[in-house]
Amino acid sequence: MANEKHPEEQERSAAFAFANVVVDSWAHRVTRDGREITVEPKAFAVLLKLLAHPGQLISRDDLLDAVWGHNFVTPSTLSRVIAHLRRAMADDSEQPRYIQTVHGLGYRFIAPLSEQQPELAQEPAPALGFVPPVRARLPERADALIGRDDDLTQLGHLLQEARLVTVAGAGGIGKTQAALEVARSVTRDFLDGVWLFDCTSQTDGDGLARWLAGLFDIRLTAGMDELMARLGAQLRTRHVLLVFDNCERIAGPLAAAIEVLLAASVDPRVLVTSQHRLNCAGETLYWLPPLDVPPVGEWNTDEDVARLSQVPSVKLLLARSRAFASGFALTLANASTVAEICRRLDGLPLALEIAAARLRLLSPEQLLQRMDVHLLNIAEGCPSWPARHQTLRALIDWSFALLSGRECSLLGGLSVFIGPCTLGGASAVGAVFGLYDEQVMDALGGLVDKSLLVVNTATLPPNYRLLDSVRLYALEKLAENGDVERVRDAHLAHFVRLAERVDAEIRGEHEQLWCERVRHEWADLHAAFEYAVSRRDRVDMALALSGNLCWYFRMGADYGEAARWLDQALCLGLALTRQRAQALIACGIMQHQLQVHERAQELLRDGIALAEQLGESSLAGAGRAVLAFELATSGDIAGAEACAASAQIIADVQGDAWLRSMALLGRGIAFALSEQHDEAEACLGEAFDAVSTPGHGVYQQAYVLINRALQRYYLGQLPGAAGDWLATIEAFVELEDWRGVAGCVEGAAYLLSERGEVKRAARFLAAAAHVREFTAAPLMPQWLKAQVAVETVVRDALGPSIEQVQKDAVTTRFREIVAEARTALAEVAANQSARADVSKRSRSLPSPTSASRERGKR
Repeated sequence: MANEKHPEEQERSAAFAFANVVVDSWAHRVTRDGREITVEPKAFAVLLKLLAHPGQLISRDDLLDAVWGHNFVTPSTLSRVIAHLRRAMADDSEQPRYIQTVHGLGYRFIAPLSEQQPELAQEPAPALGFVPPVRARLPERADALIGRDDDLTQLGHLLQEARLVTVAGAGGIGKTQAALEVARSVTRDFLDGVWLFDCTSQTDGDGLARWLAGLFDIRLTAGMDELMARLGAQLRTRHVLLVFDNCERIAGPLAAAIEVLLAASVDPRVLVTSQHRLNCAGETLYWLPPLDVPPVGEWNTDEDVARLSQVPSVKLLLARSRAFASGFALTLANASTVAEICRRLDGLPLALEIAAARLRLLSPEQLLQRMDVHLLNIAEGCPSWPARHQTLRALIDWSFALLSGRECSLLGGLSVFIGPCTLGGASAVGAVFGLYDEQVMDALGGLVDKSLLVVNTATLPPNYRLLDSVRLYALEKLAENGDVERVRDAHLAHFVRLAERVDAEIRGEHEQLWCERVRHEWADLHAAFEYAVSRRDRVDMALALSGNLCWYFRMGADYGEAARWLDQALCLGLALTRQRAQALIACGIMQHQLQVHERAQELLRDGIALAEQLGESSLAGAGRAVLAFELATSGDIAGAEACAASAQIIADVQGDAWLRSMALLGRGIAFALSEQHDEAEACLGEAFDAVSTPGHGVYQQAYVLINRALQRYYLGQLPGAAGDWLATIEAFVELEDWRGVAGCVEGAAYLLSERGEVKRAARFLAAAAHVREFTAAPLMPQWLKAQVAVETVVRDALGPSIEQVQKDAVTTRFREIVAEARTALAEVAANQSARADVSKRSRSLPSPTSASRERGKR
């Protein structure tokens, strides 16, 4: 037919009329008998689809695909939307005038239809009415907003101070709800109304201009600038708040429009939500953070569970699970699992709400297990949510579409990082895609601005982190493109280089910085190691990575885990290289700390021999110094002194103060275990002096001092012992070496026992023993003599009451115990009159060998 229009042309028509109803497609407005009626956005989209094909049968599937993309929406949702349209237009399902149901097939629009075209009159539009129409009013609050009190307060202040505030953040973080809530809270401040504009469906500047013109009843005769200038003139002195929601796809044109609007007016304020900033003049940016998540820890008491229930992310999960009538409740049994779920979901409100729906069907334990594989596809959110909020995958699809090619590539590269990455790490994986440093910087900035990457400038160096859901999504994209192996190789090479820098610098003045760096990147070091040992052609890199962490392992690692790493790499990599020599020595140190003596000596001797064969004299000297510790604790005093002497010769030849300190430490321990406490104290004093000058790390000083304090205690020099332990406890706390801290707490117990304060001594001993057990760090032999004697004294003095003292100590936070120990040590250090008879003390204490036998009896 000549006059029949193609359906696509009808979809672009400005307005449709049938019976007493007019539908304005640009203004998203429906009127009946000249009065505006409320129609939900999804219902309006369904109506437009039917109007575009009058008289034709539109199947349910076609409607679902066109409006929802068929994302986890059931036919019942479509039925509800059709019912809503019929009520709004006073249609009858039994005797329809407008929308006919074809049972089992779909729907047909049956009313005679005439297209309405707006007049192109040039006269000015009538004065704007300052009561928002129904379609632009704030919705009523459906649920309480949880965990956002501080954010709402800050946003309220910003709206008082700035004319344009953008609430930015990751998709699903709750920007819309936060903006709506703050808009509700300030409604009284805007006498001319608060207008809400959902920009989800807008994709370009022209469409935005037509849409805004329709909303404000302004005839659009030119472009966006003229429209906003006219709107600004009408709003010039009006106290109005304009809220633009979901603006990431039109950030550029909207920014230009708002600049013109604010320049042409005085009083209007604008609040915007977007995944990235508008980048326009006068913009004040507020990055909305995720909800707080539970700290890593134990939740073992009713008080702990009550405290956990008040953490915002947990509180939201509980509230939404109640809304879904799941019957789920937080208990002692599931508290740790619930805490881990909230951490895995990064405190993202949308993810928590989706997970809450799943708790109707799964236990928390089952949900957590499925999250590794199914996190992106967890569904069953609210049917009224937009399609992009039905699953995390749909949400990230929406965000991913906003990225440039370089940003997409870098996002894929960053997905192999388990934890935060630095600029160096980002550059390493960016190079796989041909990105040089400046391009990586630009892409990082783009990902941060688009809320897909979280930057933390409080660390040194600053680091960048992907939300877990974004990381999994990007990793899938990386696999689809076949780039996983290349990126993992770059990731491994980066962390081998990092381990080499750690080896070179961790014993110097930047020791604490490097310890913190390794702790921050531990998850990725572990991932890189696992990848290396899984590839036969990367085994040497596994040896290099683990071996170069030798001195970090000595300072603060889990000795058992470190030993397993090193053993695994040594079994796979048999090439006679420096990396193997260092890994042998590192593994020997771990076995020494675990007191697996025969294995420790074998590894150390093999490492020393290989280092000497390769001409690595410094490494061989370090190995000999550690072997001196090992031989001394095994009872081979002569062998220990010989090793220490050879290590000291190498140190003197090379002018290596740290190695000299290590050699003297070995000699000092040998003296201590042969009951030569004066010689041990003097030797340890020299070991401390060797590294007490600027440029050396704190750990070696502290390790020497904690042992010198013990010798001073044996010699009756109680204030000197207390002073050493007090200095040492501060150093070990700073380094987060809790085994070392436990040793100082034990020292405080020894001193308190001397003063007759047996209850406090028992308390300290129990707390320190708990830490040793937790960290798998057995007491070294040179300590056993004092330990057995003091344990005997406090047990004899307290009798059965010691059990309650010990129980109280173990349940007290260790930091509180440490504070008490500091006070005790400071008291003794200040008491210069505290003296004891040295000869009496030495004779009254059992030897290390007999002390060990005595502990075995108990």
